[in-house]
Amino acid sequence: MAGSDGAPPRHRAPAPASETPRQAIRRLLAAGAHTAYELSARAGVPERDVAPHVDHLARSLRHGDERLEIDPARCLDCGYVFRDRTKHTRPGACPKCRGHHLAAPVFRIARRRPIG
Repeated sequence: MAGSDGAPPRHRAPAPASETPRQAIRRLLAAGAHTAYELSARAGVPERDVAPHVDHLARSLRHGDERLEIDPARCLDCGYVFRDRTKHTRPGACPKCRGHHLAAPVFRIARRRPIG
């Protein structure tokens, strides 16, 4: 349940005992779009550990009929979009205006479109 400001709850709900953190992240991303902060809170892992799990998940999904979609981070001050960024973490500052008011990247799992 989200707080009154729409942010995820600050407590960490533990994943089921039979589910690894990576499996929990995959399940969450298959159900909808989330930031690293939201995945951290819902999967019960530190936020700094989410990016390596997302990196691995992106590589794993290449072999199936799903793919990782990313809405890139963007600067909320000048509107710069970090389209070419390969890291799955929030950037530190905007290269255009040097601002620090940044929206985090948003991740989701989507089905691949059939070819032809």
